[in-house]
Amino acid sequence: MWIFLALLCSLFNALQGAHGKRILERIDPYLVTWAMFFHALPLLLVALWVDGFPRIQPSFWPALAISLGVNLLAVTLYVRAIKLSPLSLTFPFLAFTPLFLVLTGYVALGELPDALGAVGIMLIVAGAYVLNLDKFREGLLGPVRSVVRERGSLLMLVVAALWGISAAADKVALLNSSPFFFLVVFHLLFSVLYLPVLRVKARGCGRQALREIPALLVFGSLGAIMILFQMAAVRIALVSYVIAIKRAGMIFSILLGYFFFGERHLKVRMAGAALMVAGVCCIVL
Repeated sequence: MWIFLALLCSLFNALQGAHGKRILERIDPYLVTWAMFFHALPLLLVALWVDGFPRIQPSFWPALAISLGVNLLAVTLYVRAIKLSPLSLTFPFLAFTPLFLVLTGYVALGELPDALGAVGIMLIVAGAYVLNLDKFREGLLGPVRSVVRERGSLLMLVVAALWGISAAADKVALLNSSPFFFLVVFHLLFSVLYLPVLRVKARGCGRQALREIPALLVFGSLGAIMILFQMAAVRIALVSYVIAIKRAGMIFSILLGYFFFGERHLKVRMAGAALMVAGVCCIVL
């Protein structure tokens, strides 16, 4: 059952990315970033009401502040990456998040990955290379140079690193409250704190926000549904297993990019994504 829920989580994650790419053709990216959180609130509030309010521990608030600070930058870059580059060359790079977690564990705690973790790291790096294998005609380093040139890929690498940093803060916040309380407070505060960014970076977006309410509401709701499926899955399975399957959503993203946005090199992208999914599984297991 949990595998089915995790697959639905990965599917809605991909659907949100595809819908976001579509509406970014006409809507300001900063407005889309804000809508990702504000328009997810209705469904999350219902979930909190059903789940009930928890007892809040003091450690919740500092962890929440750290997570908000990191994600204000990370989510902005995430939306811009989707806008700038094909889905097949952005979403797969989120597979680097567990790799960055391994690296931060080594720097902070001196922890080295075991043999399976090392294999996972090599598979993720190999998958990133294979994603750009169509550039091999430019030479052995052609796929590497392609990643450097593709701004969306680079931005998503930064996002993966930032989410690797915020993961620890998220875990502390969750353990000192409850998943839905954390999500509601996080989404609410993000929406409020992002308003000055909208004022500076997207002046005059108020009319657009009103005109595009249906599209933005769908965008936020897809994210909320994705989170609800994720929370349902982690209640009956290990978080690491659920996140591994969620990252498999990169395959859904590649298929959506191929069928709805005309992105090319399907076989190469799928092969690279498969390697990266296998690498994520090795690391989290």
